[in-house]
Amino acid sequence: METAQICPKCGRTIPGGQIVCRCSARPRRYWLHSRETILLLCVAGLIVAFGITGFAARLYHGSRAELARTWFDRGNAELKAGRPGAALSDFRAAVVYAQHELPLEQQQQYELNFVQALMATGNADEARSYLLDMWERAPGNSQVNLELARMAAQVGDDADAKRYYNEAVYGVWDENAGDILRSRMQARLELYRYLIDRGDRTEAQSVLLAIAAETPPDPSSHTQIGQLMLQGGQPQQALEQFGQALRLDGRNYEALAGAGEANFQLGNDREAVRYLESATRDGMQQKKRPGSQEPDQAARETEEGRVAQELAIAQATLALDPNRPGLDPMERARRAIRAYDAAVTRIESCAKEHGIALPEPATNLTPFTDAASDELAQVALGGHIEQLQPLMEFIFQMESAATENCGPPSDPTNAAFVRIGEKAQTSRP
Repeated sequence: METAQICPKCGRTIPGGQIVCRCSARPRRYWLHSRETILLLCVAGLIVAFGITGFAARLYHGSRAELARTWFDRGNAELKAGRPGAALSDFRAAVVYAQHELPLEQQQQYELNFVQALMATGNADEARSYLLDMWERAPGNSQVNLELARMAAQVGDDADAKRYYNEAVYGVWDENAGDILRSRMQARLELYRYLIDRGDRTEAQSVLLAIAAETPPDPSSHTQIGQLMLQGGQPQQALEQFGQALRLDGRNYEALAGAGEANFQLGNDREAVRYLESATRDGMQQKKRPGSQEPDQAARETEEGRVAQELAIAQATLALDPNRPGLDPMERARRAIRAYDAAVTRIESCAKEHGIALPEPATNLTPFTDAASDELAQVALGGHIEQLQPLMEFIFQMESAATENCGPPSDPTNAAFVRIGEKAQTSRP
């Protein structure tokens, strides 16, 4: 018979058949009590906490970005409405909310609008300081350089204006390739107008030629450059720009009218008539199209009046010029006598109004100037056609005297004779 054993730990009797007491057996453990489970639960809790924090952070930053856009839109609306003071506050808030929330390019645009509002409210010094700070951060930013150039131009700082304009042209534009060409062109055009206003025509023409060399394939751009060249006394270069515009859009009214004026200035009357007639036809067709009202109707009417006047003068010049090739002596004489009659009528009217002395013809011209009738004068001149040029010079002398004392002729016929005389003076060796 086995002897009962006593547990040395608890003092209880160990039942028969057991080696150790129950107090020494490994206690039962539940899964929640394991270290691995607790660790996994902690990690899961951290992940959830990080997710909630990230979501809250994104919500916070998204809210700030949206506030920046809202204030920016409000500022633009206030600026367009002519309330720069309110716009300044809106843009200031937009700049604050945009920091670290929007892309750098967008932040710079917000800052530029803020600067524009500063200038609109008369805070030029603060605007300049802000722009210079932006320039220090991004010296190659074309928009910043352009604003600095405008400020320098306003205060008459010629050196800074030219420097910043050039840096704007060759700087970094945050746009696509096509828009970069247009923005660069507009910056150069600003520089061109600045130079023209300062009377620096030589440098301005160089800038305009550089613009022409890089003008994008756009009919309106070529037309704009051509018009500036016409104003600057460069009709031949202007004609090339109008030609490029018409190759892109053959019915462009402004390009047709510009090509006609360029040819008119160059003395190419036949080509001037061709282009000016096309412009007139196209202008009439545009008016018949529904919804074709011009935004600046007064400017368009002025342009159409100029086109009509130049067309009438060019047509009259072709019809009245006695020096046109291929004319027989009698036709040349007929045209010259008609020119003489028109010049006499004009100078006599001017003399009555202003009391000027009438020019006297040379003795060798009296058979034509004192003839009893135009028909006899034509026959006499046709028989002595070598006297046509001296007669035309006397006609031009009368027209010039009338223009000097009574202003340029309003009648296309007299204007044509003045034009013919000027051509003859220019072509004389």
